[in-house]
Order: sequence, then structure tokens, then C-alpha cells
Amino acid sequence: MTTEWPVPSGGWDLASLTALFASDPEALGDVDVDVAAGSDVLQIALKERGGLVVLMVAAGDQILCSALLIEADAVPNRSGFERTLLSVHKLIPLSNFGITTIDGAEWYELFGALSARSSAAELVEEVAVLAANAADAAEWILEWNAAGGDASKVGEIA
Repeated sequence: MTTEWPVPSGGWDLASLTALFASDPEALGDVDVDVAAGSDVLQIALKERGGLVVLMVAAGDQILCSALLIEADAVPNRSGFERTLLSVHKLIPLSNFGITTIDGAEWYELFGALSARSSAAELVEEVAVLAANAADAAEWILEWNAAGGDASKVGEIA
């Protein structure tokens, strides 16, 4: 990062996170940030990652980051898919797989959490690593779907 960002005295909040990521941190390249009216979720669109959106929320003492991967109903053999994810999640640095519900539909997501007192460099690193992991996971999900959910026909996720 070209500018040193001090940790805000009360920890990072929506306004300070928005300012940080709107500055286009070097490790992320060109980004767009947005907060929908009435929302407390920062959307960070990584233009150099095909527009991948990382969602960020400052919640008390922690900051949560996530990237949506695929709607769960679009995945064949969900039980096998989830078993595979649980088997390999330790190989994915700084990220975890989860399921979240959006507008009544379940989605697979990749997420990470940091302290609200993390440095700006750590926050940027989390987003960069989450984005790289999400890209790898998306490729693996494409393979999974192309194989019809047959784990024996799919390469390793990590």
C-alpha cells in the first residue's frame, strides 16, 4: 500500500473500511466500492478479478469478509460436494467454506474473519487471499458440475 492507514481508535467501521478500499490498495488493483442505501455491508468489486465482489461487514470486535460462490441448488450431489469441502477446507489459507441464505436461496460462500483492530495491510491481504481462493474454488466448482458431482472425476480443490 502506498499510504499508511492507521487503525481507527475505535476499530474499523463501515466508513473507515469504505475509505480504505476506495483508495484502490495496490495489492487489489482497481476496485469499486459500494454500500447499498440502508445497508451495513461494504461491497468491494475487484475489477482485475473479473468483477468478483467481496462483501465486508464490521460487526463489533470483528470484520467478516465473504465471497459468494454458487447457488446451492445448482450443485449436483450436494452431500458429496459438502463432504469434499469439509475434507479439504484446511488446505485453503485464511478462508472457510460456508452456506448462507440470500432471498430465501442457499448459497455456498467462502469467508474469513479478522479483528476490528487489524492493520490496513492485514485487511487488504484478507481480501486479496479471499479473492484468490474464491477464484480457485470457482474453477473447482465448474469441474465438479461438469463431472455431474462425481468426486472421482474431479481434481483437487487446492
